[in-house]
Amino acid sequence: MKREQKMGMLGLTLVGFMLVSPFFQNCAKTNYDLLNASASTVVGGTGSPSSRKVVIDPTYNQVKANLKVLFVVDDSYTMSQSQTQLANAVDSLLGPLYGHNVDLRIVSTSGVPSNEVDYDISTNYMTESRLSVSQAQAQTLPTYLVERKIANNQGHKPNLKLFRSSTVSQFNQLKLDIKNAILAVGVNGSDTEEGICATARQLFDESANRFFKPGDKAAIVLLTDENDASAFSSCVSRYIQRVSSQPVVYYSYGQQRARVSLEYQLTRDGVTDWYPVQWGISLVGPATITNGATCSVTDQNMAVNKITSQGYVIRNVSACVYETVPVSYYGSDLGDNGTNPALNLCTSTVTFNNASYANLYALVHAINLSAQTGSCSKQVLPGNVASASIEYDSVIASDVSAANMQNLNYAIRNRSISLFGNSGFLVAGLIRQVGESCPLNAGQSFGVSYETLAQLLGTGNAVTQSLCAASFSSTLSQVSTFIVDEANTSYVVTSLQSTEKITSVTVIRSNQRTTLSSAQYELVGATITMTNFTLQTGDIIEIQIDPL
Repeated sequence: MKREQKMGMLGLTLVGFMLVSPFFQNCAKTNYDLLNASASTVVGGTGSPSSRKVVIDPTYNQVKANLKVLFVVDDSYTMSQSQTQLANAVDSLLGPLYGHNVDLRIVSTSGVPSNEVDYDISTNYMTESRLSVSQAQAQTLPTYLVERKIANNQGHKPNLKLFRSSTVSQFNQLKLDIKNAILAVGVNGSDTEEGICATARQLFDESANRFFKPGDKAAIVLLTDENDASAFSSCVSRYIQRVSSQPVVYYSYGQQRARVSLEYQLTRDGVTDWYPVQWGISLVGPATITNGATCSVTDQNMAVNKITSQGYVIRNVSACVYETVPVSYYGSDLGDNGTNPALNLCTSTVTFNNASYANLYALVHAINLSAQTGSCSKQVLPGNVASASIEYDSVIASDVSAANMQNLNYAIRNRSISLFGNSGFLVAGLIRQVGESCPLNAGQSFGVSYETLAQLLGTGNAVTQSLCAASFSSTLSQVSTFIVDEANTSYVVTSLQSTEKITSVTVIRSNQRTTLSSAQYELVGATITMTNFTLQTGDIIEIQIDPL
């Protein structure tokens, strides 16, 4: 649950929503007449931000999108063979990247809290009233809270960077450094592989040291011999557990929902687009459903109305099916603090906010949610044991639709599009493909979740290769060639300010002006990428910039 929600309050509200001049680098030839005479034309007045134009001559402009490559490497005990194979294929990845500025990063699939190599994990002890105390003080209290915050940690990692100006000797050294870094991931990590969460942690990082930034051209290489085990409730940036000297009681029930497939409208960097999502909306009151069955027209309309009432603009409602998802409550919030072992709120009176209800089902139905008949259960955690998270901030919380679906794959898809554009990224999965057999170590499983992610991203943004393959070289070469080709058709407006946005792009050819449509270029932040328009020698790009 999110920061504002204690476990005992999950679902009490709507559940499921769920200047001016171009910059020329290194030895690039510069058209100084163009640069000085007409690089930027201010159309508005002085003082507050005004409309202006910037021109770029593609013949001379060398400011391209930054290239980023993230490796997510399984560090479990069966991975030695595959890690070596990946390291041996690094030359194929780096070959197409030579002559470009590239940042590379390597993280493992081990999750929190076992991974203090890839993540900084800080711990804070608090009283029930959220007053910070020392660990020793906390342990003298009847109950206390343990808060942990997780941030990506890269300070200890080798700085893996390729520069456009790197010499052959430096390039060869980088190859060696990357190979060593892949092998250094090791095989002593967690047997619970969370490659999808590790990917989301990097994509959703908003810190000053974040790896990915808007407008990058990105490749993500996932190497694992197990299916992903990432869980929404553990893929978090902050979480709180409770420790009590007495037993702690929890109640759970199956919430009945209508899961609607549709598109919703989102405006990003001044460009409005539609994004496909699935939203789970709780049904109202008692109901009998069949999971996976098509919703009734009444329930579908109810779900759509709840979404639009939150201000979302939607279209193309393509499907609606029933589902049941688990929801948990903290017993003491409902009148069961564990002092009476015989008490069971599944069948006994529940007290919440000074109101009484016949049982947990009655409470759920009174707040216009829906509980599956017979799904209520009581769990008791022994004293002096940290509870499951009673409160947490999901890594993907900024993606409202994906967070409310609790779907990390959708979050990765949405965030990648937001950061890199529809065409500016490629995710490569080096995995055990479903149904295959090869002489790898025992105990491995098929990468079903990674194949599901690849299907969601589509063939233009995803590729998978079997761990059974003799070499990963062709896939890694494909990955780097892809992002280089994307970068070569990109142009960065370096003078764009945080208070400005690009509103139109015009190509001037032989004194003829062609204003490009949104289908002919893609805009992310200050990066313009030509998609369905081919520039010719002598073309000039004119960019209209307006205040936000």
